[in-house]
Amino acid sequence: MRTSEGGTTLTVSGLLLGLSLFATSCKQQDPSEQLKPIVEQYLRAWNTGDFNGLENVVSSQFELRMSPRFDPVRGLDSLKRAITSWRTGYPDFTITVNEVLYSTDAVASRWTIHATNSGPGLMPPTGKSLVVPGMSIIHFSAGKITAEWISGNDLAWVQQLGFTLTPPGPGK
Repeated sequence: MRTSEGGTTLTVSGLLLGLSLFATSCKQQDPSEQLKPIVEQYLRAWNTGDFNGLENVVSSQFELRMSPRFDPVRGLDSLKRAITSWRTGYPDFTITVNEVLYSTDAVASRWTIHATNSGPGLMPPTGKSLVVPGMSIIHFSAGKITAEWISGNDLAWVQQLGFTLTPPGPGK
């Protein structure tokens, strides 16, 4: 079908082709395509203690912040020491990702840790297993992880290990 107005000829098929090209060029790339492999490499380090290639996905300026205080652990070597410490106290430490949301420069995830407190660590080994849910926000810049904020259920963690909280007495 052709229409003519003021000497201009326009075909419907040409208009549709133009709109299709415009819509395709405006389509945003799915951020998970770029970020998912980076997150998987990072998660592999946590789940196995294997740091091979970690420097390819984690910035040397990385900051890890964990609940309850969120004090920063800075640098790639400090991250490796933190992972090693967790895996020493909990040799079977495994993070299972339950849900992930991607944006262009951050990933939010909901996960579950399964672990057994069987090695030496921050507290004496109890031999008890635990299952603890938590969430992370991982930040990216220039194709590398620059920070992770981790929030887990610290009370559930220590209770599953057999510890109890004692409230302060009156007047304390």
